[in-house]
Amino acid sequence: MASLAPTATLPPLGRLLSTPGQTVLQALQNLRSVYFPHQPCPILSQKKTSTSTRKGDETPFIDSGYASAEEDEDDDDNNGRILLSTASIPNTFATPPGEDDSDSDAREVLRADPFERAFAIKWLTGFISRAEIWVAEEDEDSVEGLLRSDLLEVSTIILSAFSGDDDEAEIDITRTFTFTMGPEDEGEHSPKIHVELNDAPISSEDHTSVGLQSWGSCILFAEKLCASKEVYLSDPRPLGTVDTSKKPLRILELGAGTGMLSIVTAKLLQGDMSMHLKPQPEIIATDYHPDVLANLKKNIDTNFPTSSSYSQPIQVDMLDWESPETDRAPFNEPFDIILAADVVYHPEHAKWIEACVSKLLQKHGVFWMFMAIRGTGRHEGLDKIVDATFVSKEVALGEMERGGADGHGQRLVVVEQEDIQRQGGVGRVDENCYKLPKICWM
Repeated sequence: MASLAPTATLPPLGRLLSTPGQTVLQALQNLRSVYFPHQPCPILSQKKTSTSTRKGDETPFIDSGYASAEEDEDDDDNNGRILLSTASIPNTFATPPGEDDSDSDAREVLRADPFERAFAIKWLTGFISRAEIWVAEEDEDSVEGLLRSDLLEVSTIILSAFSGDDDEAEIDITRTFTFTMGPEDEGEHSPKIHVELNDAPISSEDHTSVGLQSWGSCILFAEKLCASKEVYLSDPRPLGTVDTSKKPLRILELGAGTGMLSIVTAKLLQGDMSMHLKPQPEIIATDYHPDVLANLKKNIDTNFPTSSSYSQPIQVDMLDWESPETDRAPFNEPFDIILAADVVYHPEHAKWIEACVSKLLQKHGVFWMFMAIRGTGRHEGLDKIVDATFVSKEVALGEMERGGADGHGQRLVVVEQEDIQRQGGVGRVDENCYKLPKICWM
């Protein structure tokens, strides 16, 4: 079955004026079949017509089936429109009758995805606010004009249906994760790490609140941290250059969200270091949205209850990638390790992150950036922007020869990269696979 994810099927609102009604119709059909497949929808339909044309495009295109299959010679007084009752003819927006179990499962996954739901609500709200101009673009008695007018009504009905079940959606969820330390083949007696996270509802009006949820990338990266701690969390500081008995290892997480990576890192490293032999690492978990930061702090409190003899191993702070405040603690000192999982969801983010990491990473430091590769939807192709921003060492060598390094003769490059396959039950439906580049100064 083709993807029914709202991020993949809802047309861009920025190009609404050039979008034909048939395209919007199909998008709304998909949306309703995912979220409200069994709820009837009283809609207005046109008389059946075989072909239509887009404004400014004389090429005929086939009617999608929006038109009524029932024609009545006496309905001219309605300008060719027939009101569909909730109990009469088959619902135009019902789930296709030939749906098999895999289709049903795919819809179930989508219904449980808070990001897709929030995106759908935001799109419907934006469409309704723009639709008046879109409808006015066509003659009100034309086939296209009638279709657009009816689709505005349908979109309002669907948005109301979302509003009707908001009480069910607006619920915090506590998620418990168990990760095995060391290689999987060591058996069930391998030590375990337990993490408890609160996933809060995402705002449908603010995309920066996506960090209120635990996404697939942070879960998969956490598994890798636990399985191969010595690969991802070993001290990169050159021997003899720093007194490690006095100066702690500094670790930063960008876009920490619910705090998965920072919490797992703290639990892993606490088991390694004796308070009498080494200072505990400084772990800074950062994000931008106030609600995300509050939930992040709550999750750290849950996993590391404070006592009179014990201090929390993770500090929470706000960090703006576009304008990092490097003149204040804890960002006035560079970090040895920087971690990030699925932090690029806008083309500008890769550029901001590159500039931010350039200011915050030690020259001996390592930046691990776990990223989902999405083949459909509004985030499709963002991994290619990251590839162009953080180039491979081979490409960087060529650019350095042409003077493409920073003022110190260095730049951030991908020195190695791991490709990771999708795991069943983890991640959003649009996540095809993942990659984990190791980014260093060269």
